Amino acid sequence: MYIFLTELLGLIINIDPNKNPFFNDLYARYNFIIFIVYDLMFFGYFFYLFWHYCTHKKNKQFILFGSIAYILAFIVNALATNIIIDPQLYSYNIGVIILVISIILFLKENKNTPFFTKNVLFWISVGLLVFHIGFIPINILYSYSTIETVKMNYILPKIHLALVFVTYGCFIYGLLRMKGKLKA
Repeated sequence: MYIFLTELLGLIINIDPNKNPFFNDLYARYNFIIFIVYDLMFFGYFFYLFWHYCTHKKNKQFILFGSIAYILAFIVNALATNIIIDPQLYSYNIGVIILVISIILFLKENKNTPFFTKNVLFWISVGLLVFHIGFIPINILYSYSTIETVKMNYILPKIHLALVFVTYGCFIYGLLRMKGKLKA
């Protein structure tokens, strides 16, 4: 629900800058702060989730130190750029890299577990992995493009949308395939 509300608020601000609840007219067109807050919550949640479900000490340590590295990168990136008008590209990409590695560690650690593909976390991991590996280049292109070049490039939004559908398709499939609790 939080993702939906974040995306909806970002879309509303993009369509009608006067609806921006955060800034005056000078910054009304910018909605980066919404996604910065979202990234902090998103990465924090998934770092904790994979840290919690990994059992190997080295994997847990990597995720913990990766979380700290992400927070430090976020702080440095926020101090080096204006968080109101600039996307936090460096901290986001560092967060994605740490998340992708955390997912891979989780999948490798649990690959021989019985019924692993019936575990909803397996399918969430697959969805996140597909999305983030595909979205890193798109995010970099979006961040360094002008509004005119993004509007001229019709393929990037289509790929982005396809990644979103694949991700949520994995989530839904995982929920449908999830192994039910055994009755006592």
